[in-house]
This record gives sequence, structure tokens and C-alpha cells, in this order.
Amino acid sequence: MVGTLRDSLAVRAVVTLAACLLMSLEAPPTNLHWIQWVGLVPMFWVLRPDTPRSNRWLGYLYGVFGVAAIFRWLIDTIDLFSNLPFILAFAILLLFASVFGAPYALLWGSVHPMRRRLGTWWVVAWPALWVVLEYLCMKIFLFPYNHGVGQYQVPVVWQVVGITGVWGLTFLIFFGNAVLGEWFYRRVEGDAEPPGIAAAAFGACLLATVSYGVYRFEAVEQGLREARVVRLAQLQSGVTMIERLEMGSQRGAAEWIEWTKGIPRDTVDLIVWPEGAAPYLNVRGRNETEKRRGNRYRNIIGKLAKDAHAPIVVGAGTVLDTDDGIEVFNSVYAFDESGEVVGSYDKMVPLPFGEYFPFGEYVPWLANAIGGIGDFRAGTEPTLLAVAGTTIAAPICYEAILPDTCRSFDDPGLFVNVTNDAWFGDSAAPWQHGMLAASRTTELGVPMIRSTYSGISFVAEPHGVIHAETELFVPARRLVEVRLATFPTFYARFGDWFVGLCFLFVLALEARARLAPRETS
Repeated sequence: MVGTLRDSLAVRAVVTLAACLLMSLEAPPTNLHWIQWVGLVPMFWVLRPDTPRSNRWLGYLYGVFGVAAIFRWLIDTIDLFSNLPFILAFAILLLFASVFGAPYALLWGSVHPMRRRLGTWWVVAWPALWVVLEYLCMKIFLFPYNHGVGQYQVPVVWQVVGITGVWGLTFLIFFGNAVLGEWFYRRVEGDAEPPGIAAAAFGACLLATVSYGVYRFEAVEQGLREARVVRLAQLQSGVTMIERLEMGSQRGAAEWIEWTKGIPRDTVDLIVWPEGAAPYLNVRGRNETEKRRGNRYRNIIGKLAKDAHAPIVVGAGTVLDTDDGIEVFNSVYAFDESGEVVGSYDKMVPLPFGEYFPFGEYVPWLANAIGGIGDFRAGTEPTLLAVAGTTIAAPICYEAILPDTCRSFDDPGLFVNVTNDAWFGDSAAPWQHGMLAASRTTELGVPMIRSTYSGISFVAEPHGVIHAETELFVPARRLVEVRLATFPTFYARFGDWFVGLCFLFVLALEARARLAPRETS
């Protein structure tokens, strides 16, 4: 009966869709992180050694529907904030999932070929292959979603990302699932002996990860107990993005101004306004009207900083009015406690299809037809902002989920990530975005203040502990504490070395398999 079920393509497709659901439950806000350690096993049941073509198609089905389930919030965002109707928004999600799901066809299609060529070694080579594929997806598609990030709320395993990046946990999760898959295949083949060496190797890796995690967590916590504490005014609006657009930029800024006026003098060490909280603060060029408006808001915020006697970090914008036309930047400005602007940072990686339309200069009509897409230029320097007695790196919105971008800042003492996730509505997106941003703290050993327009805001510490977390569309005006201390990490220094190691490992095993003498009859 079991064999008959496994032979049915329809049953295998249903089990594949159930496995997709498991993958979506691993992601926030459900965040059932324990599923990751066994969640791939149903797919091993689906795959057959004698059906390579259907294995690839089922793997692709897994990728497409799994990605669509995780990123389903794209439909509402596109429908609400562009000119496209719901049906086209749904089609874009399917197109997006079709592209991002493609690597899973290679992943699942490679299981049985690897097992034939490499024997039990496949349980190590296969996770290494996925690490490489996941890395390439991040580089090519610019929308990273790393499986290992799902463990961000499990401190004893999470600390290893300071050595390997999130790739190390992706590898470990897939390694453990592959060992279970090998055990299942042996039982199907009538071999009752479990893969003892492979299981022992996985157990040793997991034990080493947990042991290091316990040691590292306590070491960081001890350092944080002795660290300087910064009092942060955590401010968050409760308005939706539709309400925000109806209010207009000036009324929206007035809200932040009033809240900041209510902060008594000398009660906080730092005030942060999120992305887009203020209109353009710096207008350089010929537009005198915009210059006056920019000067007006700079003067207002400067006075707020002076009255509170506290630095203010503000998400705003910059306009350059040049002979070649208008250039707009998404920026962060820092005011010191005397009210002077002491630095600014222009976003280096604008969000594709949000802040700019890729290749839009060749098809401007298409960007105009879609609507809701900005025309922001990319900044060029990872500038640090010196306020509150430390040096602040201020990756804006999407930049905080990009490891290389955050690593480009030179030895910051604090990350301040300003963003506006209200664009995604009451969906899983703000939770997923926050999870990916929080990863940088443990990878790089630097605390993070995440300030969003309408949630999810929080403070993330270098060992991954998250506190002062807000809810979506719930106003927040409170004092929270941030322990300022940094902790050098191997990953901060050497970057994605683990990905390179995985690539070389897969090549070495494949070369060994090809050079091995073949049996003759």
C-alpha cells in the first residue's frame, strides 16, 4: 500500500504542497522554528530514484508554492499602492515565486543523483550545495531569504552566525534533514542499519554549535552587563500607509514633531525618527521653494534636539537640483544635542520596484503605467554618523537585510535601522523584514535599534536577544534602554568564507566520484 501511494504522482504532489505549508510556518510571524529540523523529510518521501524528471518538477512545485506562501503579502502591497488590479498583483506573485522557486528544482532533483554518485557523503554535499544556491539567489535576485535565519530566536544555536554567517545554520538544518532522509531511504531499500556515522557527524556538529552558543551567549551577556546604557526615545506611529498618504508629508512630520516636543529635557540620550518621518531636509541646487522648506524642517528638528538636549537621527530625504535634472536620495540625517546637523547618509541600495524601476530609463512608460514606484538614486559612501557618544551606521530599510552592505560600514558602535514597513499592511512582511534585519547584530557583533514608522520596532543585542519590540500599527512613545557594546566576530572580518568552503567541498566530492574506478561486469 505504501509503495502504491509513493508511485502516485498525485499523492506525491499533495505531500509536496503539505511540505510547502511547513516551510511557510517556519517563517514569522508563526515562527515555528523547530519545524525546520524535520520539515524537509516529507520531500524525501516524495522523491523516487527512478523518476528524475518528476522529482525536478515536484521540487519546482515545492519552491514555487513555498515562496508564494511566504511572500503572499506582495499581492496586497501591489494592489493597494500601484495602478495594477488585484489579478495582475496575483500574477506578479506567481511570477516572483516562479523565479525564486527555480533553485528548488535543482535542490530536490539532485538528491538521488548525488546519493548514487557519492553514497552516504550526499548527506553533507547536498546541504553544502544548497548553501551555495541560497547565496547565489541572494546575489542575483537581491531578495534574500535564508533558511538559517529561522533560528534567530534560539540563542544556543544562533551564536554560530558570528562565525559562519546564517549559512552555517542553513547547512546544519539541511544536514540534519538529510540524515533523516538517508535513514528513510535505507529502510525503503530493506537496510535496517541506520546511517550511524552520518548521524554521529551531525550530532557532533550540533553539539559543537550548542556548546559554542552557550559559551558565546554568556560572554556577550557579561560584556553587556558592563556596557554603557543609552536611553532611547522609542517613537512609533499607529497610522496605516493609506492614512499616511492621505495626511501628506507635512502633516505626517507634524506628528513626530509634537511627540518629540513632549520629551523632557535631559531625559533621553537619543531620539530616532523612522524612514520618511520628515520631508526632504537637504535641497541643494536651484529650487528656492524646496530649499526654504528643507531649511524650515532642519531648523524645527534642530530646535527639538536643542530643547531635549539629545541627538536626533531622522529618516528624511535629499534632493539635488542640478543642470542634468533632479536627483533624489533616501537619506538619514543626524542632529547633535546643540541642534546642528553633524552628518548624513544616503541609501546605497535602493529597493528594486519600490524606490526605482530596474532599467526604467529604457522603458519609462512602463514605470509610469505601474505607478507607486519612486526614482531614487543610490548613495556611494557607507558614512558613519557620530552622535550619542558612538558611531552609528544607519542602513535604511531593505539595506539591513543585506550582509555585505552592513559589513561595508567601518567598525560602527551601533546600527540604527530606520524603515517604513507600513507599505506592507497588516501582513507577515514586517515580521519577516525585522527577522532578517536582526540577523546582522549577531553576525557582526553590533547592537541595533530598529525604528519603523508603524512597526515592527525593537532593540536587538549582539547575542540576538530582542527586546522593546512593538506591535504593528500600535503607537509607541516610551523610554527604552540600549546597552552599547560591540563584540568582534569572525564573520565581520572574513565574510562569506563558509559559502566558499561549501562550494569547494561539493566540487571535491564530485571530482572524487568521477575519478573513482568504475566496476566492470
